[in-house]
Amino acid sequence: MSESNLNYKNKRILQIIPNMEIGGAERTVLEITSFLKDTEFSSLVLTSGGKLIGELEKENIEVIKLKIDKKNPYSILKNFFLFIKIFREKKINLVHVRSRAPAWSAIFAAKKIGIPVLTTWHGHVSNSSFIKKIYNSIMLKGDAVIANSAYTAERISKIYNIDLNKIDIISRGVNVESFERSKFSNTEISNIKKMWSVDDNKIIILFPARLTRWKGHLVTIEAINLLKKEKFFDQVIFLFAGEKAGAENYIKKLNSIITKFKLQENIKLVERIENMPLAYHASDIVLSPSIEPEPFGRIPIEAQAAGKTIIASDHGAVKDTIKNGDNFTGFKVKPNDPQALSIAIKQSIIMDKKDLTKMHERAISNVKNNFSLENMCKKTLEVYKRLLISK
Repeated sequence: MSESNLNYKNKRILQIIPNMEIGGAERTVLEITSFLKDTEFSSLVLTSGGKLIGELEKENIEVIKLKIDKKNPYSILKNFFLFIKIFREKKINLVHVRSRAPAWSAIFAAKKIGIPVLTTWHGHVSNSSFIKKIYNSIMLKGDAVIANSAYTAERISKIYNIDLNKIDIISRGVNVESFERSKFSNTEISNIKKMWSVDDNKIIILFPARLTRWKGHLVTIEAINLLKKEKFFDQVIFLFAGEKAGAENYIKKLNSIITKFKLQENIKLVERIENMPLAYHASDIVLSPSIEPEPFGRIPIEAQAAGKTIIASDHGAVKDTIKNGDNFTGFKVKPNDPQALSIAIKQSIIMDKKDLTKMHERAISNVKNNFSLENMCKKTLEVYKRLLISK
């Protein structure tokens, strides 16, 4: 059946995700379902719970809350029958699943009743144990698979021997308009600095990331220590922003090293930030120095969208999201290298203002042209339509 002969009105798309806590995959679910509201499709979300459910409900998106986040074989089998029931009762036309545990139930349930199903691979694609590799392979058993970056697609292709042409590469996107400076008043920017207990005259270097080792906090502290002798050092404050709950042991380790290097006046650990666009505009430089490759990494494109200087590790999807050469849009550094990171921080601080402005303008254009939210949503919708036509 051709697309021109297919009526998509009231076709019901179900997004399945273990929970709707604040993260990249969860935020993408919110963005896609919100986008679908303005199309001929209807969108629903099946999840166990989470902070973002409130935002889904504000958008009048139907949420089915059930405990689907367990990974044990019994729960997977139980969910297989539960999903069949839900797909039939809710008259689902297509299923989009975004995590492995529910994928084991959802893919077989969808195939049982003959509706198309696709997956999105959001996380790391690791070449781990044989059993883990088998477990992860379920993400490739649907009618289509979306990779969130060219890097992720290449890893899938290499590890699972899948033709790259069989993988839909749809990079994550951001709404560039929501990162415009005009969206925020001077008072709002001043208030968030007060909340951080940071003086207005400080150069703020923001490091927003989960408080976990692979994000690169330890190498960042070492890099900061190498900057001590620079004339500008007393003017700079580094903010490590992340959820503290559950990271108590790691925080103790960070504080211990900060104290060892006598950097207590230069590094502040603050809570996870709710309003990231505002936080970017209250900052001067943004760090994303992960020591392991990011499957995508939202921070580099968000910082660029806000017209801020981004410094990120040169591996994973960052190779594509930040441009090199004469038209560079940020700084890419050797991973897990304190010296390289310290040099990039210094370069970004002393950079000529005219050159800095041009780089920021290029960064905003880079996101608009290649990583916009609209582009991500439209490409995802194209996959939905292709699968519905084929059925």
